[in-house]
Amino acid sequence: MHLSSLLPLALFTSLISAQVPPDQIPLRDENVRDEGPHAKACTFTLPSSYQQISSSAADTFFPQNDKFNVAQIIATPKPDYNTDTLLRFSGIPSGSSGCALTFFFRSKYPINSSGSTELHVYALSTPSITAKATYRTYYPKLGSGVPKGGSLNGNTTITTEKRVVISSLECKPSLDYLFQIASDKQNGSVSFTDAGNDVAGISGFYLSYNC
Repeated sequence: MHLSSLLPLALFTSLISAQVPPDQIPLRDENVRDEGPHAKACTFTLPSSYQQISSSAADTFFPQNDKFNVAQIIATPKPDYNTDTLLRFSGIPSGSSGCALTFFFRSKYPINSSGSTELHVYALSTPSITAKATYRTYYPKLGSGVPKGGSLNGNTTITTEKRVVISSLECKPSLDYLFQIASDKQNGSVSFTDAGNDVAGISGFYLSYNC
């Protein structure tokens, strides 16, 4: 069920965070319905920013945007070429619980991918992605691997028409994530533009909490 069938269009298109029952989040019903007749409402919020970092411009700050772009080219000799994406959710109310990083893409959503597409998802402690971060901020010695201030929070492969919960974290006012190609031996890439909460419903990442 799409949320556009439940709310006036003007309200819907301006929606960034909302209280909706799990079976009325703008995703396919069979993917989101909670069990039981007394299912609690969830709050969901959309990313406040995306940002890319690139090993080919390790000291360059790239402005925040609505693009997801992760890529890897294995090089001989080293170093490899890597582009990672930073993702931030902000404005999470104090006292919230059960923050779950989730994605959903509707059928035929334009996702470009090639090669190895499994992604490592790291939860970031410090530094924050708002602090003019560059590739060297997270990889002082360059190369891929575990980013500075990061802990592996899950692996995922982007798919369509299926709600995927990547991981859960203790809720904080802001949660930052870093995505990289999981393989250290194969070329790969995944990219798309996040549509946010458009008239067809969510396509992209979102954070749910207080379910």
